[in-house]
Amino acid sequence: MGKYNESKLKKYRVLRRNSRLASTLPRTRLFSKHALRHFLKQYRKVIAKPIAGSGGAGVILITSLGDNHYKVHRGCRKRTIRGKSATYRYIRSRIKSQYLVQKGISLARVNGRPFDIRVMVQRRSGSSWVVTGMLAKVAGAGYIITNIKRSGGRVLPLRSAIQLSSLRSASADQLIQRLKAVAVAAAKQLSTYYANQRVYGLDMALDSSGRVWIIEANLRPDISLFLKLKDKSQYRRIRSYKR
Repeated sequence: MGKYNESKLKKYRVLRRNSRLASTLPRTRLFSKHALRHFLKQYRKVIAKPIAGSGGAGVILITSLGDNHYKVHRGCRKRTIRGKSATYRYIRSRIKSQYLVQKGISLARVNGRPFDIRVMVQRRSGSSWVVTGMLAKVAGAGYIITNIKRSGGRVLPLRSAIQLSSLRSASADQLIQRLKAVAVAAAKQLSTYYANQRVYGLDMALDSSGRVWIIEANLRPDISLFLKLKDKSQYRRIRSYKR
């Protein structure tokens, strides 16, 4: 497997080696019956997603409803299932590739819709890592994933999303600074393994209490999302670093 196709699990393990970043990573394991049962016992929300691939394809959210019932949310479809074993069998029957199971994060919301954050971190040869772009991806109605094409969601300037959200634990400035600090630390840590990498597109999140999370790292991030913002200055900055 080439490094550009490195699995999400590999990148997660590289990041976890840094003790300061470990607390920003939702616990992640290879999907199996045992792992799913264990996670459903520990967490109210659990995500199952492909070990490779991008764009939110194949992501499934499992929410514990209590009394041994679980809501499975896939695309914009929802189904309630009784029992952990039946839930495992249902998910197993619908996945074709190798999957991960991950602790679900209660994402901050804009108008009731969850959003996560794309953070671009780049460096020029011989210089230090810099955050060159940040935006919020808001899920479309009825979807758990924030991928714009797949869910019919929208992008917003990050500051606008924070101000429109119910986040009150800290100011937008404070939250943005926290996100930037974690993103730069993540780029440095990933580069202990991906030595020649010059760009990372980090999918990050703020949960409903304002805590910062790293959902996953992309080695070949699509920058066209930044063209969807009215202000194109971040897009131009990202492009200037790529030259």
